[in-house]
Order: sequence, then C-alpha cells, then structure tokens
Amino acid sequence: MAEKETKNNKTNGDKVTISKEEYDHLLVKSKEADDLQDKFLRAHAEFENAKKRLEKDKIDYLRFANDSFLLEFLPILDSLEIAEKHIKEAKDFKAVQEGVDMIQLQIQKFLKDIGVERVKTVGEKFDPHMHEAVETEEVKDRDDGLILQELKPGYRVNGRLLRPASVKISKKK
Repeated sequence: MAEKETKNNKTNGDKVTISKEEYDHLLVKSKEADDLQDKFLRAHAEFENAKKRLEKDKIDYLRFANDSFLLEFLPILDSLEIAEKHIKEAKDFKAVQEGVDMIQLQIQKFLKDIGVERVKTVGEKFDPHMHEAVETEEVKDRDDGLILQELKPGYRVNGRLLRPASVKISKKK
C-alpha cells in the first residue's frame, strides 16, 4: 500500500494518525456538535409541545368563547319566558305588545353590542353584495333597482355580510 503524508498526519489503511493537539481539537468539536444536536432536539421537542399546547388552547377558546355571549343573551331569554307567562294570563293586549316591543329592543341592543347590524333596504338602491332580489314589481314612478320591500332582513357582523337581505325591487315599466 502506498503511504501518503500530509504535514504531521499519516494514513495507513483504515488507521489515521494525528497529533495530540488535533485529536484534542476534534474531541472539543465533537462535544460541541453533540451539545448542538442535544440543543436542537430539545428545542424541536419544545416547539412541538408549544404547537400542541396552542392547538389545545385554541380548541378550549372556541369551546368556551360563547360563555360571555350566552351570559349576555340569558336576560333576553328570561324576558321572553316572563312575556310568555303574561300572554297566557293576559287580559290587556296592549301591555303584552309593549312587553314584546321591549324584548325586541333588548335583542337589537344585544346584537348591536356584539357588532351585528341590519342591512339597510327599503328606499335603497339594490346592491347584489348586500341584497338578494327574490321579487320584482313593475312601477311607473320609480327607477330600476330600488328596493320596495324587505321580505327578510339581512345582517352584517363587524362589517362582514352574515346574511343578505331578501328584497322586492322595482322594475320600470
């Protein structure tokens, strides 16, 4: 076999001879590599655990996010139950109507507080992004595409359309 000499290192088959200084340097580098590998594995495990924890937190948040919503809605439900009792015993229809009107206002305030607003309709120009035309009516005195009647209200939540309003629109004769 041919022997190669490079500086102070000698190679003979599968054996390599190096100086004590180079050997010590390689031991230090090997230890550093092992430490970095260990740090990487720990950081990776920590990252995976954080991902799992965040996913669990997200699921818990979604599961319990409605609690405050429901707590605000319960007084409205209570008012409806009271109104139902009074309707069964009612002799004064006007008082029942006033009670139902108060509940309607309670619901509207609740919806407004959580960012829900009703889509404007009657008298507005038809907007296919906000309205759904389900009927048309031929009219002489109005322009095409004006909303004549709201058949079902539409709602937006924080500016995003939740449900379009179903409307009757004008069509010029």
